[in-house]
Amino acid sequence: MKIQLYPTHAQFKNAGVSDAFGKFLHAHPNGNFFQSAGFFEFIEGVPGYKPFLLVATSEGGNIAGSLLGVFQTNGAGVKSWLSRRLIVWGGPLVAAASPAQVQAVTRGLLAELKKHASSRSIYVEFRNFFDTADLKKTFEQSGFEYKAHLNYLVKTDEEAAVKKRMSSSRIRQIKSSLKMGAEIAEARSEDDIVAFYKILHTLYKEKVKKPLSSLDLFLKFWRSGIGKFFVVLYEGRVVGGIMCPVFDNKVIYEWYICGEDGLAQGLHPSVLATWAPIEYGYRNGFDHFDFLGAGKPDQDYGVREFKARFGGDEVNFGRYEMVVNKPLYEVGKLGLKVYQSIK
Repeated sequence: MKIQLYPTHAQFKNAGVSDAFGKFLHAHPNGNFFQSAGFFEFIEGVPGYKPFLLVATSEGGNIAGSLLGVFQTNGAGVKSWLSRRLIVWGGPLVAAASPAQVQAVTRGLLAELKKHASSRSIYVEFRNFFDTADLKKTFEQSGFEYKAHLNYLVKTDEEAAVKKRMSSSRIRQIKSSLKMGAEIAEARSEDDIVAFYKILHTLYKEKVKKPLSSLDLFLKFWRSGIGKFFVVLYEGRVVGGIMCPVFDNKVIYEWYICGEDGLAQGLHPSVLATWAPIEYGYRNGFDHFDFLGAGKPDQDYGVREFKARFGGDEVNFGRYEMVVNKPLYEVGKLGLKVYQSIK
């Protein structure tokens, strides 16, 4: 088995493996947007993000597995240095084979990832999109710790079935919001994206209390056409919205969402923003809508209750984490606590 590292999308493209990789990804039952060449190319030019792709090939030259990771930082200077982390969404992807072969490919990919991450990140986190129970032992032997983490997957089969699974309160909130004149639309201009970002920035500053990616990420997403950007309009202005990557016209994801709730009685921008991709999904033959996370099961998380009422299936695919530099990790955690206390 050979494992090749591609630190840039251009190197990957020039290597002549993109067609084979595309076929592998789209045929894989767990293929997803965040492990795709499209995401690799998109995220590469966004400030604060540096992706890489690992591709494992068998002796016969067939793709045996892949893993796309993204180094992330926030801010500049010391803040950037202390926020270095490596995030992997929905990977690794390993070709169907015997259990021993699957474990071997996974071990190889994780070993290469750890080499690449050793001097570039403080910690590594895998955010699982599917059941990895058969890989858990391999991850643990490679130095990762499994932690439970919930999510909701909403089937988008047909309108009647989708609404039947939702809570009656959510249906009422959608109806009352539309009756008041609120609208769901795809973002029409960069001005819509800027208005959305202002609401999101306030949400992160006042409630989420975590660093937020720069406006560049959102503008580039809208320009790229790799997903859907829905906004909620009320009285001629943006009062909410949601940024949704899509994969193979099969899965639509919630990446970032916000809404100015409380503007008027009966108006629920966050509910409409969440409803937008679900409605788009069943109208366009998608399999499901992925919330991309609903918190740790042993911790109170108000957003989980909000998401649960949209009728999704609760799953616990969890996460794998590994601290690369413990002293800097502890300093970074302390820094985040200070950030959350003063914002």
